[in-house]
Amino acid sequence: MFYRQFFSFSIGLMLLLVSSISQAVQPANMTIKDIAKCMRVNVFERGAIRDFQIKAYDREGKSSKLKFKAFWKPSKDQQEIRLTLQVLEPKSLQGTAYLVTKNAQQHKLYLYLPALKRVRTINGGEASQKLWGSDFTIADIEQIQGLLIDGESRRLNDQTLLDRPVYVIETQTNDNQNGYTKVRSYIDQQSCLIFKAELFSTGDQPHKVLTADTSTLLEIDPWWLVQGYRMQDFQNGTRTELWMSDIFIQERLPETLFTPQGFFIEQE
Repeated sequence: MFYRQFFSFSIGLMLLLVSSISQAVQPANMTIKDIAKCMRVNVFERGAIRDFQIKAYDREGKSSKLKFKAFWKPSKDQQEIRLTLQVLEPKSLQGTAYLVTKNAQQHKLYLYLPALKRVRTINGGEASQKLWGSDFTIADIEQIQGLLIDGESRRLNDQTLLDRPVYVIETQTNDNQNGYTKVRSYIDQQSCLIFKAELFSTGDQPHKVLTADTSTLLEIDPWWLVQGYRMQDFQNGTRTELWMSDIFIQERLPETLFTPQGFFIEQE
């Protein structure tokens, strides 16, 4: 009971602005900027921690598992988004870490490899590579965390998905940066959570499709949280299941955790 009350209170604080945005602007009048803001408020307005588990299946159905922890915290002026990923399991990858920093001017990615004990800056096509043998890239993780993919976006006609109205945003993007030429995102109007994304590389058919597991959709009235996604790669015949824990508010995450000098340091 105490945990449920604490979790409800924490998520309530974090998502209060989501409710305010939705009530202030009718869905038909929501601009792409409004929708992006609503998505971002879901997770990025406060420092927080979340556990991720990935189960990747290859073409033959063989699977591999991976666990990592995600930390995020906005800069003090709220102008920069900062996301750190630290791998916990398997042991062969333990200590590997990514840092993403993003503002209006630039988008930077850093990788720490424990075997080399050094930090690398990730450029161009490297950012589009699949993470740890799964079907997810850094850009995919960003989108799950409430960020629209970079590029030129336009709003298409609203649709209904799983009996819920969704915004549809189509983004023309740079495949040299994230591996996609176009991304079509379906965002639940009530929760501002992404329910589906179609990811195109060549041709008119999606290369990959991201789908929310709505059986994990959690309502903490009037807020929502989804804890599971599936990514299916139709070109390679693979798929990956992603599970995420509850969100734990942690306002006092150390600043060094979001710098190239310290993002790989394990947190207690």
